[in-house]
Amino acid sequence: MADRFSVSLRIFGSDVKEISIGNGQNRGARDYQEDSFGYTPLDKAETEGFVAVVADGMGGLSAGDKVSAYAVSSILKMRTSIEGNMPVHIKFRQMISTINREVVLGGSGGGCTFAAVFCRSDGIYWCGVGDSRIYIMQNGRLFQLSEDGDYQNRLLDQVIANTLSFEDMLENEKKDSLVQYIGSKDEPVPDVNILPLIPRVGDRLLICSDGVYNALSDNEIVRALYGHAQEAADALMSTIIQKNYENQDNNTAIVLEFN
Repeated sequence: MADRFSVSLRIFGSDVKEISIGNGQNRGARDYQEDSFGYTPLDKAETEGFVAVVADGMGGLSAGDKVSAYAVSSILKMRTSIEGNMPVHIKFRQMISTINREVVLGGSGGGCTFAAVFCRSDGIYWCGVGDSRIYIMQNGRLFQLSEDGDYQNRLLDQVIANTLSFEDMLENEKKDSLVQYIGSKDEPVPDVNILPLIPRVGDRLLICSDGVYNALSDNEIVRALYGHAQEAADALMSTIIQKNYENQDNNTAIVLEFN
């Protein structure tokens, strides 16, 4: 059953005074659920902010469900360490490094992708590893905030440098393979923002696993997000279910509505 939350949080430079939170999760066509999600306690959000996170266990590796659950619980326990004089983006990178090291040393061989946001009075900070994503909807338009940690982005750098053609990039069979994920022996470098995002009243923030955006078009996501936070999360799940894809992946979404 989905949870329904709303927290008071004034954001400097914005008229936002409250954030409503909705969530949805579905197994899709899988016999198992490898996605995990969570929030830090919301009773102190007004003074301390809060973290919302989605992690997607990688189906190609063992123990993906356990790794995603561990990543979520770890980042929530570490939330208080974000406070202090050190910039948030540096703290996020340190936290991901710690979690990754613990997962590798645990020896399960599992991995997960990861997307988290930290909301507090000075704005919104995000952290992404792999292809779980963070979007913002403003004025009916959807923008992807986090950058996918896949091989295609490395190929795009070559395209920009004019050492690879765009056509060759599209034909590369490995372009969708992940090069950044938690559980990698090569320490992941998370995508983070340095300056906080200042949301506006009416904006929606979406944190989701790839089972959401691979199933839905941007227009379908936008239509779902027009509802209030929990209604939007429910609409995302129901739209995916209605499509009844034979190979539908696990899908998880957290929606933040700024009021």
